[in-house]
Amino acid sequence: MKSARSLLEVGFLGLACAIGAAGQGSPPPTEPRTDASDVRFVSSFVAAGEPVPGDCREEAHTFALTLVRYARPQSWHWVLVCDEAGWRRFLRLTGREEGAAIYASTDLAGRTTYIRGAKLLNPYDLAADPDAILAHELAHIRLHTESEARAAELARLWQERAKEGMR
Repeated sequence: MKSARSLLEVGFLGLACAIGAAGQGSPPPTEPRTDASDVRFVSSFVAAGEPVPGDCREEAHTFALTLVRYARPQSWHWVLVCDEAGWRRFLRLTGREEGAAIYASTDLAGRTTYIRGAKLLNPYDLAADPDAILAHELAHIRLHTESEARAAELARLWQERAKEGMR
């Protein structure tokens, strides 16, 4: 994939906030924290320095609630593309059809995952469940693979285990 991260950041609002990795408590006072993960929120309709739109805040809340259910990689970049216009632009910049049914994309070499924020709030179809979207991308990361089938298999296993744990 082209360096979509650098292409997307031009003209988009970017706000960063830290997220810790699951299962990791606070490091002892003598050890520096090594997780440098961050989340960026991008919107096509907001000028730099302006407040994050309400829909984007809701998407970020859903994203955070879902992400904490899984073990996460350290030093990973998450880009939440808050609106459909921005997502279509992302698809164009990465050489994909604008109407493609893609809800997230992981750039393993760039250690970055792009999430279609609108699908976190308005799934419209079963494949766009926030839990399924994030589990699938985390499976790509864990397996370090671009194989959709392998990622889908691991994500399905994680989701089944999570459901069993709720019983």
